[in-house]
Amino acid sequence: MKLSDIEFEDINFKTCVLEGGFEDTNDVVELICRKKKIKSIKGVEHLTELTLLDLTRNQLSDIDLSKNTKLEELFLGNNAIESLNISGCTALTHLEVFMNELEEIDISKNIFIEELWADLNNLKTIDLSSSAELVDLRVNSNDISDLDLTRNTKLEKLLIQENPLTDDVKAKLSKLAPVLVKI
Repeated sequence: MKLSDIEFEDINFKTCVLEGGFEDTNDVVELICRKKKIKSIKGVEHLTELTLLDLTRNQLSDIDLSKNTKLEELFLGNNAIESLNISGCTALTHLEVFMNELEEIDISKNIFIEELWADLNNLKTIDLSSSAELVDLRVNSNDISDLDLTRNTKLEKLLIQENPLTDDVKAKLSKLAPVLVKI
């Protein structure tokens, strides 16, 4: 499909996509659109060859990347995201969603995820039972009171400061060795 045939909802997103000089959707493998004042990424579903997408520091609130199945690295930090669908992103290994408005995040289908940076959101819980490859987890400044890491045996770094963790959870987390833990 030709990029010029896509009906982009947001002119700033369209401009960023077209700046790459590509004509066909299959040619867009990496897309970096930082600080472009983007409010909508409608049309991204046609960019099915994307492996890297960086939308850091925009004005996004609702993201659906379920059709972008080849995504490996996703950078969505510092937006206003309340809703995120990455269920189809089964190749995802790196996800940054820090500084958003997320109350929940479903990464149950993202079984290859190694790094998850979700600081400064409104997360109350996070299910990591399908994330056996997780090495680096950053969830500082959320509303998390409990965290089960029993299946995350590859974890090397855990940053979970400024969360209302119970004393029992803190004790369990402090025993994670050789994991770097900051509670």
